Amino acid sequence: MIRPMSDYAVVLAARNSSSRLPSKALCVYAPSGQTNLEQLIRRWQTSQRNPLLVVATSDGPEDDPIARLCAGLDVACYRAPRAQVIAREVLAQLDGAIQAHAPGAKWIARATADNPLVDVGLADWRLDVLADSGADGIIYSGGLERITYAATTDIFSRSAWERIVAGSSGSQREHPGAYFWENLHQFEYISIPLPRREYLAPVRTELDTPADLEMFKELWLTYMVGEECAEVTIPTLEALQCLISHPRISALNNGVHPLTQTRAA
Repeated sequence: MIRPMSDYAVVLAARNSSSRLPSKALCVYAPSGQTNLEQLIRRWQTSQRNPLLVVATSDGPEDDPIARLCAGLDVACYRAPRAQVIAREVLAQLDGAIQAHAPGAKWIARATADNPLVDVGLADWRLDVLADSGADGIIYSGGLERITYAATTDIFSRSAWERIVAGSSGSQREHPGAYFWENLHQFEYISIPLPRREYLAPVRTELDTPADLEMFKELWLTYMVGEECAEVTIPTLEALQCLISHPRISALNNGVHPLTQTRAA
């Protein structure tokens, strides 16, 4: 077994108290019956850079099933104070997970439970760019707003992460990484090209509402036709190609209004 790199940590925030889709972390869309969190953990475990994966949740009783699932899969789990999670102090929650389980990490990737199709291969590429260049973070030359959610993963150097933690205020603490995007002049960053056109398709790949859940169920059922392995993890590019070629499925949640990130205080 290849051991995780001690200098690369992926922190996956998951909780069962989300308001728009309660128990989002443990909802099921795969025919195998695997939960969303199981799918995400297995997806991140396909990374060729072998990161140390840490699930960050709360110490509230509603998140006990998340902790048990992590224990069963031998995945590190950090349980932040429930009051901190309710107050949407996501940045403090993730930083607590890093301090507890990955104190020596040189690069930090932020993973979320609302991104079931996250492209781990693109995250590996971004890590390589940071490691080879010594930069703090990465931006896309064509504008991040054009890229589907499945293709987005923020990865930062440890130095940049510590500055983000120290400098963030207001809603920046709910949206870790916002401080970086709003203060690029304070960081060393690398601009890389946009990915291939499938990643720019106007399809919604967030899991945040019941309509999103229905879309993912239909996507998995459609993709699984003819597949022998019921526990397959759909590669991101193939999932996007499936959504593009089946507009009926992508239409199931294309009317969902995305949450607007507020500015920092």
